[in-house]
Amino acid sequence: MIALEHLHVINVIHQEGSFRKASERLFKARSAVSYSVKQVEEYYQIEIFNRDTYRPELTRNGKILINKIQHLLCEANEFDAFARQMNGEVETELRISISAIFAMDKVTKLLERLKQEFPKTIIRLNIETASGERMLLDELVDIGIYGGFELHQNVQYRCIEQCQLPVFISDSFPLANKKNITQADLTRYPQVVVKSSYKSSPDSGIVKDALQWYVSDHNTKKVLIRSGLGWGRLPIHEVKQEIEENKLIQLNVQKTMEVPVYVAKLKSKALGPVGKAVWNFFDDYI
Repeated sequence: MIALEHLHVINVIHQEGSFRKASERLFKARSAVSYSVKQVEEYYQIEIFNRDTYRPELTRNGKILINKIQHLLCEANEFDAFARQMNGEVETELRISISAIFAMDKVTKLLERLKQEFPKTIIRLNIETASGERMLLDELVDIGIYGGFELHQNVQYRCIEQCQLPVFISDSFPLANKKNITQADLTRYPQVVVKSSYKSSPDSGIVKDALQWYVSDHNTKKVLIRSGLGWGRLPIHEVKQEIEENKLIQLNVQKTMEVPVYVAKLKSKALGPVGKAVWNFFDDYI
């Protein structure tokens, strides 16, 4: 029987679209990646990738096999986690990425639960912007909590809330006293945008005709908007007090963006006891 590691390499090549990217993700030499493919193809006497194209494309047989490979890898990971759980073994660490637009009070409650139930597990928390899915696909985290509109075939999702992101200006913004503010009015002033925290992830919500000011974190964006230096979208749940005090003014010049927020994991990766605790924690909020 062929080693699971070789099948894992084939799955990563399929996900990344090239042998080079697969070797980088797996921290293997390109020759080692090619060797794994060759071993599987020779063992089963079947061609999996078409080498005649610029990027490796699955052959007809390869497309059939990849579904079986992904299912087998998922089953193997679930077996590994189950066996460890039977032995009372929990994860020594868990890596979680959380979108900056997600309510932090829910994050702190989650961490309180993990601290109580798994006091010896190290939690590595990444607060990210527009990069949660990319970090998950690159296996930089075990679980991602992030917003998005497109669902990736290799990721398992649970929708846990709808985050509303209206456009705001402050009471000190130059147009604060103007009635019927238009999009053309806004484009004369900077749109404050948080730059994606991952280099390969696109920035979202950009108004092309406006001048953009890019910041590195969500809190800075909020401070600049509140100070009247620019305008932009903010999660409505975190600015309720400012709205009540009339320090922030919600505009209808652009439709409120409603972003579904998911807790997500790779289908090919099984969760241990700590990961399952995170996965099930949000049942109270759905």
